[in-house]
Amino acid sequence: MELTAVLELLRVFPPDQPLSIQADSIYVIKTFTEWLPVWRKNGMRGSGGKEVAHRELIETIDGLLNGRDICWEKVKSHSGHPLNDMADSLARLGRIAAKRLDQTYSSNPASLTEDPRRN
Repeated sequence: MELTAVLELLRVFPPDQPLSIQADSIYVIKTFTEWLPVWRKNGMRGSGGKEVAHRELIETIDGLLNGRDICWEKVKSHSGHPLNDMADSLARLGRIAAKRLDQTYSSNPASLTEDPRRN
């Protein structure tokens, strides 16, 4: 989810606009500030020799980062940071909505093909 959030952020903002990307995920921050150059040298393989997880997504994001002015900032999660708290709340709501949709459509798969305007 965190990687997808970075991807969508980069798609929305123009490439010439400087960005400050705040994240509570050290994985996301270190992926693009420390680990990626090493992974590239190793054929996108991590220290254990296995292919990097989410390789395609990481490479897509890397392409969008190219030439951009980005400042990465680690924020502590669940610490009262307004934007981080908002992101957590939205993720929680999305998870609840997805679960409800899954329950609805798994009990009535035909409803996936029905036109909702007819009800």
